[in-house]
Amino acid sequence: MSVQFSTSHNPTFKFRAECFADTQAIRAVFLPWIMEWKETRSNIDLDGVIHAMPDVDVEFSVVSDGPTLGEMRWLIDGISNCHVAAETIETSENYTGERNSRQAFAAPASRPRDEILRQALGTVKTRRQVLNLELERTLQTHRTYDTASRLGNKWQPFHSDESNPGWLVPVPHEPTGMTALRRISAPIGCKNWQKLGQQLVSARISTIEA
Repeated sequence: MSVQFSTSHNPTFKFRAECFADTQAIRAVFLPWIMEWKETRSNIDLDGVIHAMPDVDVEFSVVSDGPTLGEMRWLIDGISNCHVAAETIETSENYTGERNSRQAFAAPASRPRDEILRQALGTVKTRRQVLNLELERTLQTHRTYDTASRLGNKWQPFHSDESNPGWLVPVPHEPTGMTALRRISAPIGCKNWQKLGQQLVSARISTIEA
């Protein structure tokens, strides 16, 4: 995943994580300040078969008034089981990938400034909303597949007025210039789902829930 902007005057950092899930958790926290984010994985040739290594190397840049390196270490320390990233993160010019073991939140980590911590908390709340919505979708998918597996050829699609999980969409808030997240959903089997021939996303936006 790569999001690119002009980064000529923005500090750049690197870290190594144990898995892709760790990098996504960290990226979600750093999202308010990210200018560029690149992830790479190494491969290994085992008996002629190429396998992707679990470790992920990340290089990213942030806005000039974003968190400092020490604040980043503290923020990563706050994410459960991301110690490899917290112990390897460095500026690009000083990065080695080697781990510098220490206790969580210990120096050279430093507690973020109040504004940085407030922004991090806000983006974590957003991620929680997204993950809750994805959990609903996964549970619904599990119910469908599990029922179909148990019933075999007797299985038939079930339609009700129960709402689909839907998803979250960013919506600009003109008075403040900020962007809010709104949940989009529509009843299962609703013929107005794609009303007036709109695309599915547009139809869902028109049934948005505040």
